[in-house]
Amino acid sequence: MRPLSEGQAEEQGGRGAASGAQQSPPRMPSWLARRMRALDRIDRQLPKHVGLELTALLFIVTGIAGLTAAGRTDAFVASLSEAAGLSVESVRITGQMETSEVAVLAKLQLPTDAALPSIDLAAARERIESLPWVQTASLRKVYPSTLKITIDERQPYVIWQHDQQLSVLDETGRVIGDASDAHRDLVRVAGDGVQGRATEALALAGTVPEIRARLKAAILVGERRWNFVLDNGVTLMLPQDDPAAALKRIASLDATDDLIDRDIVSVDLRLGDRMFVRLSPDAAAKREADLKAQAKAAKRKGAST
Repeated sequence: MRPLSEGQAEEQGGRGAASGAQQSPPRMPSWLARRMRALDRIDRQLPKHVGLELTALLFIVTGIAGLTAAGRTDAFVASLSEAAGLSVESVRITGQMETSEVAVLAKLQLPTDAALPSIDLAAARERIESLPWVQTASLRKVYPSTLKITIDERQPYVIWQHDQQLSVLDETGRVIGDASDAHRDLVRVAGDGVQGRATEALALAGTVPEIRARLKAAILVGERRWNFVLDNGVTLMLPQDDPAAALKRIASLDATDDLIDRDIVSVDLRLGDRMFVRLSPDAAAKREADLKAQAKAAKRKGAST
């Protein structure tokens, strides 16, 4: 083999350099290639304009976070509710007789631009139930713009006479309002400690239906015993021990001798086994006059014999 000339050597070197320049670039690692292909498939599956929507969502979330930090969430909700037609336009109150609608609305504490979604029903119910006559209240949102309130009121039980005032009590002894003509048929109770013992008095009277039907007032004396005042003004002075037996005795005498409807002021059974009947002033005066007349007649009869 003959050696190359200087020109041939340069030409052969150029061809080798050109052949080396045309070699393929280094290959991507297989794990990276798989991830790139997966990302490409996800990108093809996403809806168009999703990037714009995600950006808008980011701005909304950021705005809400800013309003929350600034303490203006309620105003934001109110604005959205007004735009959506969810502002409170009607409050319907049912079930109340003694409680005014004005009092209920005042306890709601609704601003002029109140939004139905933002009303705290539990807190509003608690405020309404603090009203004297309200026993329970239920609140319900009726979309788009109505709040319904149903009230269950306490029932008047007795009239409590105290400190020159007349108050209505419920069965638990709670003061629920001032007495009026509408409560004139209720039994009146009085005496120290009677506020929480009205049920005791009415239960005692209930053992004798005839007495209960005519009971107008129950007076607790010395926090130990009861005086019952009937519809004709007669006072039944009951003993501390076994007052129910004393009531039954009075009812029995009334059934046979019309005791209660006589011209008397009181029937005293405080000693239990002994009864004292006090006449009215007119009846006492008449009785005294009768006794004097009988005495004179007896003297005349004795003188004639």
